[in-house]
Amino acid sequence: MPALVLWFIVLLSAAGATGQVQVDVNRPRSPFDCVLPIGRQWYGSEERCLAYLCGGQNVYNEYVFDAQNRRRKNPCFGQSPTELRDPSEIW
Repeated sequence: MPALVLWFIVLLSAAGATGQVQVDVNRPRSPFDCVLPIGRQWYGSEERCLAYLCGGQNVYNEYVFDAQNRRRKNPCFGQSPTELRDPSEIW
């Protein structure tokens, strides 16, 4: 138990040193989250979410394999690999 208290004190002192700690627990983590309501709520639309989260991702293969080795449709397929878009400019 004392180790847990010590860890909590270290965490609080680190947060105080940097000002404020923000954790976005509801932020979409992968392009697959863009088709879910959380992606549309966070970015305003599925297109804006994909434009933001597909940067640097595989945009060439129509299907990809996930961590459970299941074949899934690639949500980034068809996105431009070279066009850098600001998500705020997309409707």
